[in-house]
Amino acid sequence: MKDISEKRLSDYMAEQIADEILSGRIPGGSQLKQEELAEAFEASRIPIREAFQILENQGLIIRLATRRITVTELDEEQICLIYSMISEMTKKALNSLKHSKKTEELYERLTTPGLLGEVQPAEAMCDLVENEYIKRLLRNASDSYIRFALSTGRHKEEIKEERNKLTELLKNGELKKAEKALDAYFKLLAKAVNEERGMNE
Repeated sequence: MKDISEKRLSDYMAEQIADEILSGRIPGGSQLKQEELAEAFEASRIPIREAFQILENQGLIIRLATRRITVTELDEEQICLIYSMISEMTKKALNSLKHSKKTEELYERLTTPGLLGEVQPAEAMCDLVENEYIKRLLRNASDSYIRFALSTGRHKEEIKEERNKLTELLKNGELKKAEKALDAYFKLLAKAVNEERGMNE
């Protein structure tokens, strides 16, 4: 059984490394070495290996047949594609909630502050979606790509405005318009990430 403190440490490490990759501070194609990261984090290799597993599931690193770990190549177009795909997945999840009559519950989650402030759309849907695979994809998106985009602080007011618009549309049962609001929301997240990456080139 995994030690809870080590699991928390691996989550923390995965977040820190993900931020460095998504910001462009660790360039695509770079090799990540367990020994160097263990030294940098002043930790054993066990949580580093667990962090690598998280990052691999998020598509941020590639484990080669040679056992080398390299960073995924990301450019502006790929960032836009990733956030567009997250948007499509979130819209599909929204439609599945409509069929299971859970959109009211989604609205309640979006209007109830979480421990870290406002709950974001994909995060709010995670526990409501019945399909385990979609749930896992949404969780991965929330834990890495969405979290990082919001952490940049870029386009903060516009992102908040789109999120609030989405919440209002859900309240009124206007799901088609809610889908458009989701597209606008994720385009802003992609824009925030690409601008942040541009600062680090």
